[in-house]
Amino acid sequence: MELPRGFVPDDDPVNKRSCVLKLKENLYGLKQASFNSFDKLKTDLVDRGFKPSQIDPYLYFKKGMIVLTYVDNCIIVGTEMKKIDRFVESMKNDNGWEATTNTKKSPVGKQVLNKDLNGKPRKIKWKYRTAVRMISYLQGNTRPDISMACHQTARFCIDPKLSHEQANMRIGGYLLGTKNRGIIYEPDPKNGLECYVDADFAGGWSLEDSDDADNVMSRTGYVLFYAGCPIYWVSKLQTEIALSTAELEYIALSSALREVIPLMRLMEEINEVYPLYIDKPNFFCKVFI
Repeated sequence: MELPRGFVPDDDPVNKRSCVLKLKENLYGLKQASFNSFDKLKTDLVDRGFKPSQIDPYLYFKKGMIVLTYVDNCIIVGTEMKKIDRFVESMKNDNGWEATTNTKKSPVGKQVLNKDLNGKPRKIKWKYRTAVRMISYLQGNTRPDISMACHQTARFCIDPKLSHEQANMRIGGYLLGTKNRGIIYEPDPKNGLECYVDADFAGGWSLEDSDDADNVMSRTGYVLFYAGCPIYWVSKLQTEIALSTAELEYIALSSALREVIPLMRLMEEINEVYPLYIDKPNFFCKVFI
């Protein structure tokens, strides 16, 4: 790095490389940029009377308002729109923060994806990993119907074959044909917190790659509902090999409980700001059948 044109050090006007620059403001792309940005956002929220959650340090509470931070983005929920508007304007005026408001019949083919070691190479050179990342963001926010398909394609980002490329394009075709679909929330607070859990026993096994232990990993899927509305969903492989269908169901239930327990504690914190229906959660799993 060299000094910009027009800047000449007094002690050594010839050798510009002997000097360093001291940044007075943070630059986007630096290693500490994300930390500095969040630290500034945290300070601004605390100065305005917000308190961080003990369960989730990126969630802030204030009487009548909740702010969820994600990197340099925020989701704001409040009892009155006027209070939210005043809060947003104060953040913009004081710190310069910007505010914004908000075809295939199935996304998955019949065959579960595997490494496809002897498969054909990809035909088209495009950024496979970038496409997976974009689809992952979509499934995690508004499209739980593509969770299983998205997780399959994300497993093979290092050396994707033609089969993985086609699976990714199939998801794109499905999204194109269902772009007018989404989640419609019709809350019913009497339902409270509900968890639906299911599992698939060694569904990814294939004779071609039978020596790979990953192929006999079972899949866990669960959806968390509050007031009859989906709020969190997961489709992923289990981290250990289940030897029976009963064992895999207990593993799936255990994974779901690791999300339910801290969520219940978080709901108790939110209940101090917004009244929530907090009761014993209902579980729907084959373990209890």
